[in-house]
Amino acid sequence: MLEAAQLIRNLKSFSVKSALPLDTTWPAYRRSAVLILLFIGRYGELRVILTKRCRNLRSFSGHVSLPGGKSDSLLETPEVVARRESEEEIGLPRDDEILRRDYGMKIETLTTHVPHFLSRTFLSVKPIVSFLHNSETSLENRYKIPLDGSKFFGKLNPGETTSIFSIPLSDLIAHRYNWTNYHPEYVSRKEYWAKWGGLKWFIQHYYYPNENVKDTRWLNDIIDTSSGDEALEGVPCKDVWGLTAKMLQEVCDIAFSELNFGKTIGHESLIYALHELGGQLHGHERSEWESNMIMNKRGVNYKDVIPKFYLDSLSNTQPDF
Repeated sequence: MLEAAQLIRNLKSFSVKSALPLDTTWPAYRRSAVLILLFIGRYGELRVILTKRCRNLRSFSGHVSLPGGKSDSLLETPEVVARRESEEEIGLPRDDEILRRDYGMKIETLTTHVPHFLSRTFLSVKPIVSFLHNSETSLENRYKIPLDGSKFFGKLNPGETTSIFSIPLSDLIAHRYNWTNYHPEYVSRKEYWAKWGGLKWFIQHYYYPNENVKDTRWLNDIIDTSSGDEALEGVPCKDVWGLTAKMLQEVCDIAFSELNFGKTIGHESLIYALHELGGQLHGHERSEWESNMIMNKRGVNYKDVIPKFYLDSLSNTQPDF
């Protein structure tokens, strides 16, 4: 198993750039970004911060998600969107000087090259992978020393989030190996195939206990107002699944150098096809086809808007979406 410092170096060296034009993979009016915020936990492990959304939200109510949201203007970069939304959702200051002065922390962008992903609501989601560390930690120890969260900025947004927690990044890949003395923090996991729009999607669920003693103390100190979580064997759990699990899984693949030659990550080819060939992802309003897809209406498929030859090529190059 790789040390946190090596995982971070692998992420920093990831520089695969898309061959597709940005305006076709991050279309105007359908732009979204999330912050994959990593830090060193108390056992030296690399962890990622997650939130649980309020149940009264219009989309993805009650779901576990990464801090982030939609772009407010065409001038915003993905980094600006991710930082603005993270300030609103978890209290991460956009101002780096405030972050250093008031909380003793610095943030480092590791990579902006992770491809775009398609959300169920037909947004193009750009992950920004960053690392949070103590501002006074020396360069040689930055990726080893646990983050001091005693003055943590974290706070819940009553209208959006009910809890903030973290999980080890390596949990997303642990099931592939028999690492000596490694014990994932999730209570259970499951995987299966599902169909959406005539394409097969690989779905993973990771169930984490609401009361996770292995999480950092400063995150556990934030009052958890979530309710109605799924219980496994009587243990209330948070379910990390869907696009959140998909993005973390593929970032984990990058960190552990698990990208096989020719493996496609992200959904950029599908987003491109919808935008350029299918006449979708245009404007703020959802098209009739998009609305029907969101509702999972019977008989509505990607083949309705994307040519068969292109769908066939997608299935061959990206079999798990």
